[in-house]
Formats: sequence, C-alpha cells, structure tokens
Amino acid sequence: MATIIDLHIHTTIGSYDSMITPQRLGDAAQRAGLTALAITEHVTPWPRERAEQFYQETGILALPAREWSTDMGHIIALGLGPVTGVRTVEDLRRAADAEGAFLILAHPFRYFPGPSSLLFGRVANAGELPIEELAKHPVFGLVDAVEVLNGGCVDRENDLALRVARHLGLPVVGSSDAHAPMEVGRYATIFEADIHGLDDLLRELRQGRFAPARRLGERYEPLDGVC
Repeated sequence: MATIIDLHIHTTIGSYDSMITPQRLGDAAQRAGLTALAITEHVTPWPRERAEQFYQETGILALPAREWSTDMGHIIALGLGPVTGVRTVEDLRRAADAEGAFLILAHPFRYFPGPSSLLFGRVANAGELPIEELAKHPVFGLVDAVEVLNGGCVDRENDLALRVARHLGLPVVGSSDAHAPMEVGRYATIFEADIHGLDDLLRELRQGRFAPARRLGERYEPLDGVC
C-alpha cells in the first residue's frame, strides 16, 4: 500500500510564522488523507516524544526535520540530528553526508525572476536565461532532490523547478509548505512502499521510489510524466 507524505510542514512548536498547532495539524492531515508528515521547522525541530505523542493521538506518522536557510536558498534536511556551525549549503551537505541525511531544495524559483529570488535575485537578466543556464547554479549539485510542487509557489514557479530538475535528472518531490491548517496536504509525495519511520523514508528516498502529487478532492494524482 502506498504512503502519502507531506514533506514540508511548519507548526507553532518550531516555526515563528506558522499558525498550525499540533492539534490542528492532526485534524487537517486526516482530512487531507495523509499517512505521514515531515515537520520541517524553521528553528526548533519537534522532540521525538512530541512526534510519538502525535502518532498515538492521530495515527499519522510525524517525522521531525528542519528547513535550513543557507546562502543558496532553503534546504529541507531529513535525518539530520542536532548540528551547529551550519551557515552555508556546503556546511549542510557535509553534515548530511556525515549522518546519512537527505537534502531537498525547497521552492527554488519562488519570486523568480526578481530581487526576492533566493537563487537568482542578483542576476539582472535571470528571466531571459534558458533552462540549461539556470541548471548551472551550484546548489543543484549539492542537494539530493528538488521540490517541484510547493504550495507557496505559483504554477509558473513550480513548472520551472520541474524543468530544471528534469534537465539535471534530479529526483523531484511535492509538498505543501503549510503554515496554516487549510494548506496541509495541498501537494504531497506518494511512496510505493509503506513508510513506518525515518529509516524507511530515507531508504525509499535514496531508491527513488516516489512521485510528487497534487490533491484533487479526496485523492492524490501523481504529477504527469514523473515516476
């Protein structure tokens, strides 16, 4: 049986800009038909005890994670324990390699083109660059996968992320980037195997047995052309 995971969610426990309490998250995740969540807090990851309590109360697996702000955009780290001294994406890559963690580049083309773009904000003609040139940004060589369905991006931004990831042959995921209950599960990632914990998730991510999907009513539809 497939597992449907929203890989990018923020809550009031560890993200200053979220309106999602654990109770509201449980209700929203059940309504969305999710079977697991990655809680990617900005500052303080969920304690393991809190994640276990959430599972006991809801039946939904909660996997503590973190979204890191780096010199090359926002990176989701799955399977990375407490670390210090991370300032650059190279720092994060070294820490991830040391612990066997998995790194996902979040919303790479949000606000593109323009000065607010985290990857290309200082490139005057970024909007005129072909996919081949955009794909040369060094961050794409430092992550394991790219988020190509993000609930905080418009379709044009998500499509550009998908085109660059396809050009590079990088794995792609979908997730809500939820900061409010109504956003939970808008996009998700479907895994072929059952996921019962972090080790299962990391194994399946490394094997590439997953696809980004969008929620349509009570079902999830994998992104066309992605498997």
